[in-house]
Amino acid sequence: MSANIITKVLEINNCDKETLIRALYKAEFWEAIKPTKKLEAKFIAPNVLYSKMYDEMDLIKVPIEMEGELVLTDKGEQEEKGRLIELNVRNNKDVRNLEGRLRIKEITPNKTKLGVYITKFTLSSDFLNLIGKSAAYVLRRKISDITRNLENFCKTNSLSSLL
Repeated sequence: MSANIITKVLEINNCDKETLIRALYKAEFWEAIKPTKKLEAKFIAPNVLYSKMYDEMDLIKVPIEMEGELVLTDKGEQEEKGRLIELNVRNNKDVRNLEGRLRIKEITPNKTKLGVYITKFTLSSDFLNLIGKSAAYVLRRKISDITRNLENFCKTNSLSSLL
């Protein structure tokens, strides 16, 4: 099942653009903003995050365990648009295809605009049978949880503490 494009854009106070970009490549960052009950993360290459996630889907109360790799490909600064980082998931038995991108743009030295855009999302048939038609909703909600957790983290902590 392919979902529609998912877009989430927010402005984050107390967030320096360059520190945010460096933090993306630290496992501690992902553990701090996790959208799941438990997340174990480590970088197995400079741009490849391996993670194991444990959660329970609110809608169906079924425990979910998932593991795989998130590949972050930095495409550099793009004039007027900010930094572009492409995302894709690999080696995940439940998610057959997930592609997207992050846009990170400085608004002020202490305020950053973050855009998360998911362009492709295909689940394995086994996992799709488990969560059904709510797949796009669940992904959209998890992305919202990640961005909200990041925003809340930056209100009381410094991203530098994760470097």
